[in-house]
Amino acid sequence: MYRMDYRIEEGEMAPDFTLGRTDGKKVRLYDCKNKKAVVLFFYNHEDERCLTRLSAIGKDYQQFKDAGAVIFPVSIMAAEDGRKIKDQLGLPFPLLCDSDHSVAHIYKVAQCSGEQSHVCFEIISHVEDPQILIVDPSGIIRHLHRLNLPGGSPDNEVLVRECREAFR
Repeated sequence: MYRMDYRIEEGEMAPDFTLGRTDGKKVRLYDCKNKKAVVLFFYNHEDERCLTRLSAIGKDYQQFKDAGAVIFPVSIMAAEDGRKIKDQLGLPFPLLCDSDHSVAHIYKVAQCSGEQSHVCFEIISHVEDPQILIVDPSGIIRHLHRLNLPGGSPDNEVLVRECREAFR
C-alpha cells in the first residue's frame, strides 16, 4: 500500500481533503482554490484554550470574510459533538469533523503510528498539536502557527492581515 507523506511547512502545497461539516454538508479544501484564502485551524475540542481561540475567531468572523478568507476549524470529533460546540460558542461558521482522524494524520497534528503504511485501529480522540495555517488561493501554506509554542498564537489582527497578504 502506498501512502503519501506530505511536508506541512510554509511554502508547501496544502494537502487536499474532504470533510463533513456540522451542518451536514461536505467541504473540500481545493474547492476554495483560486477563490479564497483559508484559515485552517486544527484545534483540540477538549482544550479550553483552543475553544477560547475558536470563539475569538468567531467574534471577528466578518473581518476574516472581508479579507476574502473562509474559516475551516478542524477537530477529531463526531458531527453531533461539533454541533454542540458550535451552538455553545455561538459560532457563525460550521465546524469540520475529522471523526476518523485522517486529515489530522496527514497534517501531522495527531499521530496514530510511526509506520509508513498501516491500518490504524487506535482511537485518536483529539488534536495533539493545535495549529493555524493560512492557505493562499493557489493552495500554498503561507503561514503556519503552532499554538503550543511560545509566540505561536497570533491575535486575529495578524491572521486577518495574513489572509489579505495571501492574495498578493
